[in-house]
Amino acid sequence: MDGVTEHFGFILLPGFPLAPVASAVDVLALANYVSEKELYRWHTLALDSDSVTAMNGFRSLVDFSLQSAPSLDSVTLCCGIGGHRFKQPGLLNWLRNQYAAGLKIGAISTGSWVLARAGLLHDKRCTIHWEDLSAFRETYPKLRITDEIFAIDGRIFTCSGGSAATDMFLSFVATAHGLELATAVAEQLVHGRTRPNHMHQRLAVPERIGINNHLLIKAIGLMESHMETPLSQGAIAERLGVSRRHLERLFRSNLGRTPQLYYREIRLNNARTLLRATALSVAEVAFASGFSSASYFAKCYLGQYGKMPTRERTWSTHKKRISS
Repeated sequence: MDGVTEHFGFILLPGFPLAPVASAVDVLALANYVSEKELYRWHTLALDSDSVTAMNGFRSLVDFSLQSAPSLDSVTLCCGIGGHRFKQPGLLNWLRNQYAAGLKIGAISTGSWVLARAGLLHDKRCTIHWEDLSAFRETYPKLRITDEIFAIDGRIFTCSGGSAATDMFLSFVATAHGLELATAVAEQLVHGRTRPNHMHQRLAVPERIGINNHLLIKAIGLMESHMETPLSQGAIAERLGVSRRHLERLFRSNLGRTPQLYYREIRLNNARTLLRATALSVAEVAFASGFSSASYFAKCYLGQYGKMPTRERTWSTHKKRISS
């Protein structure tokens, strides 16, 4: 692509995460600076206003509305908390039309919800912020969803957000203009080694929980991979090749609670994410998180979080109003 200026558009939705958007633009700006060429141009876009407020309250002026947008090569949808709620037909149709016209279309953080709703992720590898992964998979079980930090499949690209936006845009620079330039840009950003897309978003269990007992790590991994149909304590112990008593001692000595209680906490946390990030009913969330009835789920949820599941949905709606 030497000699060709690539033109990026960034659609800022209300409550967008400022850091990954700024990081992506900085990669493009520094690629121009290091190469001493105008390899990239970029503009910010909004649905129908001249400014958009980020998740942190920072108000950003935008260059164009969707209707007045200039000719672009690539469009990146930037979306934060509550991405599953953006359903504006005008935005969905605009994205479909741009993709049909040959543009590359992507998303940062929870913008993948919007791309899925527009029908652009069919048969495409995609990702989303880890907090929305479970809900996204529950809502779109046929999509090829990964927990990698970013995914690029043809003209569709998705990113989990945060610092992963830097890695994804550095990969764009490397593909178009070579690894040497991408490395020089990473050094300008004091970014260190650029992470490949196949890295997982969340820290491994030892780093997340602060333990290094290999049996305990395997047990927690089994729990996290069996939410909807929980394994019994006996089944977990059998898969690890230990007794139930030994498994219980491991959890009590390292985590201060029984395997059953820890497992329930994991499932309740999963349920909390589903309540905040999907339109699933409370009963559907309960079953998706391995609870046999909505009433028992509500009782456990109240004990864990001090409020009923329906109140969680009220909180989520309130947060959406604040961010917009």
